[in-house]
Parts: sequence; structure tokens; C-alpha cells
Amino acid sequence: TEHLWCRYLPDPAAVPPRVAFAIGRAVGPAVVRNRLRRRLRALLGGLAATGALTSGWLLVGTTPGAPELTYDELAAEVRARLRRLGVAGGS
Repeated sequence: TEHLWCRYLPDPAAVPPRVAFAIGRAVGPAVVRNRLRRRLRALLGGLAATGALTSGWLLVGTTPGAPELTYDELAAEVRARLRRLGVAGGS
């Protein structure tokens, strides 16, 4: 997607799925990066809690345009990226 990138490593032992974030300084000051990290953590945590994420290790990175997205736009990009990787189900 335009504002996110992901790397995924399948690992059946990683239950729940392990997620890390790569949000560089180019995205903005610490306040902006931390807010974006919290939003992504909430989105991915919700998907993991419903069982929509497959087990494994996931690295999620953002581009400098990501902080301007609304929560719904960010959620749509997360779901699109995860579907493209084959990591998440429908919803």
C-alpha cells in the first residue's frame, strides 16, 4: 500500500502472532511516531484477538505520509497489506 510495508515470517510456535514496528524519524517527531505505533498496535491486536492473523512474526513499517491517515483509512491499508501477504482473513 502507499503508506505501509510489511514483512512476514510464518512460525507456528508464535502464538499469538508477534508484531514489531519500524517507524523512522522521517515520519515525524516522537509524539507522532508513538501515536501511529499505538494505532497500529490497536488494529493488529484486534485482528489477533479475533483469530484473523495467522501465527508468525510480522514487521510493519510506515512511510512519512502515514500520520495523515484517519483511523479507518489506516485500518483499510493494514487489512489490504495483510491480505496481500496472506496473513489475515477477510474482514
